[in-house]
Amino acid sequence: MTRFIFTVTAGRSGQNSLAALIEHSVANCHTGVEEPKIRPWTGGRLAAFERRFRRRFLETHELLGRGRTLKAYAAGDGVYLNRIARKRLHAIKRDLHRCQVSTYFDVSKYFGRGLHRGYLRALPRLSVVHLVRDPLKNMRSFLNRHKNFALDNAAPSSPGNLLRLSSDEWEKGELYLWAWCEMNLRYLEISAHPNTEIAVEIRTDDLYVPERMSARFDALGLSCRSPLVSAPLNTNVAAGHGPTAVTAEDVDIFRRFVRRIPPEVMERLTYLHNYDPQSAVTVD
Repeated sequence: MTRFIFTVTAGRSGQNSLAALIEHSVANCHTGVEEPKIRPWTGGRLAAFERRFRRRFLETHELLGRGRTLKAYAAGDGVYLNRIARKRLHAIKRDLHRCQVSTYFDVSKYFGRGLHRGYLRALPRLSVVHLVRDPLKNMRSFLNRHKNFALDNAAPSSPGNLLRLSSDEWEKGELYLWAWCEMNLRYLEISAHPNTEIAVEIRTDDLYVPERMSARFDALGLSCRSPLVSAPLNTNVAAGHGPTAVTAEDVDIFRRFVRRIPPEVMERLTYLHNYDPQSAVTVD
């Protein structure tokens, strides 16, 4: 029987480390990381043109979970989300056949951005992993990356969101804290869906503790060898960006944002119940 395991995450939470663990330690499993990737056939100057062409017509933003897929989720366009999910599943099943394995483990921040609605209708059974990092470290990692928030996220006030807030006067850090909360809430919604058979939370710090990862893989029903544990991968630093160093100013942003969260929503965000933002501050 073919199994499908998907990841709900805000991103910048250890996806590459999780994928490496799966690839080295889990038998009979194919790992997809932020698929579909663009793997250029050409080189030199042609590669940039090819990349733009393929992102527009082949491995599109929509198949990745951006662009019209984000808009369809916000608008409640289930027909469009179903169509994109079917296309993605066709490619996934082709990869499983090529690799001759029966489990697909999707490690991507895009599943929970809207694609999950299509997958939950297309698949009678799936499992889900919540990959979650300390919210302040997550925020700081995104800020160091200088990314366009709107490329991967709808506006916080979008009607499709579970935590709908007006963000007109927010600082950029608050946008990423909102995305962290929104993905927590979407994980809870997905894990409660009748088509979800197993739901497991993995915290970023768990990735580097063999006993914890053995327990997480067991909970997912995966056959694994002793998990390979390596040093944390800091892709910000590898890409030439600054280290993830949380400051006192970041803590102020967090405290300001938390006051915006309605009490009934905060009750569901159990990670934050005993969270001390000061503990995330980098000590020189």
